[in-house]
Amino acid sequence: MKSHARFLKLGLDTDPVIATRLLNAYTSTSLIANAHQLFDQVSSKDTVLWTSLISAYTQSTNPNHALKLFSQMHAQPQTKPNHFTFTAVARACGLTQHLLFGESIHACTIKRGFRSTVVVDTSILDMYGKCGAINSSRKVFDEMPQRNLVSWNALIAGYVMNGMGHCALELFYRMKCVECEVPDGFSIVSALSACSGRYDLISGLQIHAYVVRSGLELDPKTLIAVASMYFRCREVGCAESLLKESEENNMLKLIKIRGYAFNGRYHDAIKSVDCNFVEVVSMDPSIIISVLTACANLSLLRIGRQVHALINTYVNCNNSLSEDEATVAIETALIDMYCKCHSVEEGQWVFDNLLTRHVSHWNSMITGFIHNGLLENACHYFTRMPERNVISWTAMISGNVRHGLPKEGLSLLAKMYNENQPIEGNYFTFATALDACSLLTALDAGKQIHAKSMRTLISDDLRYIVLETALLDMYSKSGDLTYSQRVFNQMGERSVVTWTSMIMGYAIHGHGSQALNIFQQMLDNGLEPNEVTFIAVLSACSHCGLVEEGIHYFKLMKEKYGIVPREDHYTCMVDLLGRAGKLSEAWSLMEEVKSSKVGSDDGKNGNHCTGGSVLGALLGGCHLHGDVEMGSRVAKMMLDRKEQVSETYVALSNVYASAGMWDEAYRVRQEWLRCGVLKEPGSSQIQIGCFS
Repeated sequence: MKSHARFLKLGLDTDPVIATRLLNAYTSTSLIANAHQLFDQVSSKDTVLWTSLISAYTQSTNPNHALKLFSQMHAQPQTKPNHFTFTAVARACGLTQHLLFGESIHACTIKRGFRSTVVVDTSILDMYGKCGAINSSRKVFDEMPQRNLVSWNALIAGYVMNGMGHCALELFYRMKCVECEVPDGFSIVSALSACSGRYDLISGLQIHAYVVRSGLELDPKTLIAVASMYFRCREVGCAESLLKESEENNMLKLIKIRGYAFNGRYHDAIKSVDCNFVEVVSMDPSIIISVLTACANLSLLRIGRQVHALINTYVNCNNSLSEDEATVAIETALIDMYCKCHSVEEGQWVFDNLLTRHVSHWNSMITGFIHNGLLENACHYFTRMPERNVISWTAMISGNVRHGLPKEGLSLLAKMYNENQPIEGNYFTFATALDACSLLTALDAGKQIHAKSMRTLISDDLRYIVLETALLDMYSKSGDLTYSQRVFNQMGERSVVTWTSMIMGYAIHGHGSQALNIFQQMLDNGLEPNEVTFIAVLSACSHCGLVEEGIHYFKLMKEKYGIVPREDHYTCMVDLLGRAGKLSEAWSLMEEVKSSKVGSDDGKNGNHCTGGSVLGALLGGCHLHGDVEMGSRVAKMMLDRKEQVSETYVALSNVYASAGMWDEAYRVRQEWLRCGVLKEPGSSQIQIGCFS
């Protein structure tokens, strides 16, 4: 400021050279408004002065001003931009994701003869990557006569940013092994981010080994990138071992909290937040989101409220949430946390008090209502939305399917494509729609959705497994096991859920041998079955009368895999024994259910089982084999429990009728009518073409 005052007295502040030095002094101390005021006072502005201010705005919080300045400069015929100007303005285009402006800058560099300048070409390809035009970025890269490490890094980072991790890794290996360009810390961090995105553990391990050999492991950014890669690849133990050897600091705590939350280890995420909670959380909005996610999944409403209070006081006071995207993400996480903790009113309060409502706020509120069984509220908010995206539509389709309204779900899918501006479905949209088809056994509709998904989606994306599993389930439940097996065979990666779905498909259609064959293949592939897998296996044995096999797998489940049987497992076994006429063994197993603990829904904890479905299976066996005495006892037990009353009366009447005891059958029916129990009417539907 003193120098400026001295130059002002001497009348030298309008000299372009001196003005440029003064301007740089202002911008170096973040006094950009003063720099712009000085710029306006200079009547004869040269290229260097323009470029200095454009660069300053590019590095500021408002790079849009850099684009405006360049437009003004371009309108001055006597001032011609140089390679520094183009580099700065291309960076500003990338930061603002202004692709159209960036394309005009690219054309301008070619027209003015800067096409073969490495620094300009690198800034252009970096701009395209940040604007999402990665193919244009690659084209610029391929046409460059010369490249340096920065050029390689820019394209690798562009691929990572655009979710194309496999391309980023291919380029990294080509740079290192073919072109013999030595990677630096930035290259390593980008390549590790690519591994994280693709769950590519083998590549991650190779890059980690290179880091150790190169001595880059001591660099804090590289260490964090390696640990993050292990967390993203679900290798939590490796990440913990790596971080254990490092000196604890807030950045490492940040990585731990985020990593544990990503892997569903929410208790560990909360434990990692110690007494320095305020200091840790204020470092990065993503930590607030991770902690809120942990609170949501553990129903830790009290801690969630504390985080909310922290946001309202400490974070806002220190302007830590200056970025709009971070603010929206935290507000969305707050709504989600309250709704998942079953405090919908508080979530709604957050929503109602927002100054500006983003589409993600609406989506979070809609999914919150659905999570709490409030479908009507979700529909009301959905109709009020000023704009909807694919997440909005998918949430409503899923909500209807979850609430037993599959036809309404498919109707919403049709409306989504018939909007004025049709929205393209994603993996989860199609998977949810296929679930609706499964419930309706609507094979033709399922095939249409299958065809649409193949035209729309990329089959090598990891999320495709969600769609493939839904396809497999739909074809299985619709009775088309040939197509189901074809989808299964074509899958690049199969999870336990996928294998279980295929086993269940064969089981419900009476193909027990094929079901058990698929189960054996699953074991041979090194996958460990879960409690649902064994329900499918035991169902296969039950449907096909494979008694010895069923007993073997029931023991295997308990003894080898340590799975506590659930009511569903016992039901399968009682049904298997009952169908085979082994009613005494079935009765003994039912008694075991009554006297012991069986697994809960998660298959881990035990609860005393009411045995409703188990008794029903045993009563079915009594009807099949005409055991009137046992059937009467079982029916009395069910009626005493007031479980499945109408079904029990019907089954007991059938037991008597099949034994020729018509008077007893008549008595049961009269008792049934006297109690006012109604038999729910059945319904059936057939599908002809697209109509059902």
